[in-house]
Amino acid sequence: MKRTIGILLVILAAAACKPGVDYKTKRDEVMKFHDVVMADQGVVVNNQMKLDTLLKDLKGLKAKFPEIDTTAEKATITALIAQLTKAEDSMNDWMHKFEPDVTGKSNEAAIQYFKDEMVKIVAVDSLYKKEIRSSAAYLSKFGK
Repeated sequence: MKRTIGILLVILAAAACKPGVDYKTKRDEVMKFHDVVMADQGVVVNNQMKLDTLLKDLKGLKAKFPEIDTTAEKATITALIAQLTKAEDSMNDWMHKFEPDVTGKSNEAAIQYFKDEMVKIVAVDSLYKKEIRSSAAYLSKFGK
């Protein structure tokens, strides 16, 4: 029992001696992840443009793929564009609300802020990936 308490005290003392995490490290992690997500924005925009091109030329699509129902395809394309736009808007919204300057906050409060922001940008990334997969799968049906 004494040995267990002694080991616990040593562990607590060692933990107390460790320097805490600096908020700048967390901020940098968020910014690096943001940059990774931003790379997908080009794919989102590219897929939007391809879908818009298909939407504007449903007659040409029907000529190339006579078996399709252009009314149904129009609804699908419109929905996919809306979903991609929603994903893009979520990124823009996050960027407008993100505040890298945490002047006036304690280190702990700043760390928590950046942890919360990481959760948000990870959600944006998930949405981007989901909508990219969905739109790419649809576009592949038409060789786009």
